[in-house]
Amino acid sequence: MMDRGESDMKFRSRFMKTALLLCVAAVVAVAVPFTLSYVFDNTDEVVNTFVPPEGLNNQTALKVDVVKTVINTVPEGEEGIGPDGFTFVLEEIATGKKMQAVSDFQGKASFSLPYTGVDAGMHFCYNVYELNDGAENVTYSEIVYEIQVDIAMNDQNEPVAKVKLDGKDTTDLTLKFENLYTITAPPDTGDAGHVALYAAVLVLCAAGMMLIVGKRRKAE
Repeated sequence: MMDRGESDMKFRSRFMKTALLLCVAAVVAVAVPFTLSYVFDNTDEVVNTFVPPEGLNNQTALKVDVVKTVINTVPEGEEGIGPDGFTFVLEEIATGKKMQAVSDFQGKASFSLPYTGVDAGMHFCYNVYELNDGAENVTYSEIVYEIQVDIAMNDQNEPVAKVKLDGKDTTDLTLKFENLYTITAPPDTGDAGHVALYAAVLVLCAAGMMLIVGKRRKAE
C-alpha cells in the first residue's frame, strides 16, 4: 500500500509537468506572433537586381545567294528553257528544319538566316541543294553545299557570324548550280532523199516518154 509521502511526490511531479507545459504554451503564444510581426516589419522588399548582359537583343542576318544557270542543247528551231522556276532547299542539319526559295527569271534566289546575341557561342550547320521536281528533259544539279556558322559577340556587343563553306572560311555565300536541258533531234532515216530521187526518176521517165511520142508523131 502506497504511503502518503509517495503520493505527494507523484502529485507534485504531475503538477510541475503541467505547469511547465502551460508556461511553454504561454511563451509560444506570445513570442511567435511578436517574432513574425518583427520579421515582416523589418524585412526589406526583395528586388531583382540581375542585369542581363548587353547585346542579347542585338541582331544580325546572314544572306545566302543562289545562282542558277541552264545549258540548253536543242535542235535548230527548238527553244530552250530559262533559269527561272527552280526550287532550292536550305536545311538545318541539327533540327531538320527546311526553307525553300525559287529562282527568278535571272536564275537568282536567296535565303536569310537571322541571329541574335542569345545565339552567341552556338554552332549551326546547314545543307543547301536543288530540289529535283522531275521536269522533262532536265538534268538537275546534284551539288550539296555545307554551310557552318559560329556566332560570337564583338567589342560593340553585336553578334557576328564566322562562316565556313564546305569546310573553308568565307565571306561570300554565292552558291552556283548548273542544269542541262537536252532535246535530241530525231534520227535521219534517209526517206526524204529517196523520195526526191524517185521523183527525179519519174520526171525523167515522163520526159523521155513524151520525147519518144513526139518523134513518132513527126515521123508519121
